[in-house]
Amino acid sequence: MTETPMATAAEIKVGFSGDAARKAACALELQGGEGRSRTLYFWDSPRKSGDGISLPFLDRGVIFRLRLEDGDHGSKRATDMTVKLRPCPRLPPDWRKNRKDEDGAWDFTIEEDRTGPAFTPVVSASLQADRKVEAKLVESALRPGPGALDHLLAKPHRHLLEDAAGLKQGDLADLRALGPVYTVKWKQDWGTLPPVVIEEWIAKDLRFLEVSVRTSTADAAEAEKLLEQALRQRHVAPPRCGETKTRAVLTALARDLAL
Repeated sequence: MTETPMATAAEIKVGFSGDAARKAACALELQGGEGRSRTLYFWDSPRKSGDGISLPFLDRGVIFRLRLEDGDHGSKRATDMTVKLRPCPRLPPDWRKNRKDEDGAWDFTIEEDRTGPAFTPVVSASLQADRKVEAKLVESALRPGPGALDHLLAKPHRHLLEDAAGLKQGDLADLRALGPVYTVKWKQDWGTLPPVVIEEWIAKDLRFLEVSVRTSTADAAEAEKLLEQALRQRHVAPPRCGETKTRAVLTALARDLAL
């Protein structure tokens, strides 16, 4: 029997794109050298849809993300692979609560995503796993062709995809890599708020900046107000409409593929 899980933690997010992202970065006095730099890749099966692009897996609520630490790490870079389900579907009993591997190789979490200005709660589930794979395997996954993620998905990823989304290995054959996305992440202390995380994503001609805090679902409404107040105090006007950075970036990257 499946059931929609309840989240006890929430991530409050406010995002800015394009010129608004540039202005916000200037107002917050962000310095690239002070942040943590990483490179991201995503996978989906982009299709032409009327005058636009459809992303079947994202539209289904399934996100595949590879994160690589920047810097010289030889043949192996610090790498993690995440499968995220947003909105979270009904889950079987084994997947209804946060879980961790005994050896720390993977971590499964359930939480609410709340993106401003509406801050509508959306329950999401994600499984992040460290992947110590050689550079040639990463390069292979980035090339077009079937089985791109065969060496990047851990067994728990596959179990989650099958148990919660009904996706087996053969259903992933048409996935294509979308990227790279260059990111810088800062953590700051804004006083009355929990630790504030600021993340900038740059891909092609797209720039996206997100300011977020994590808190309990019980304190989420208060955190939303405090975050918007803190942004205004720093001369950053919260946006009038909200978009997740993942959808904004994947849509921009998909347009560059020869579909």
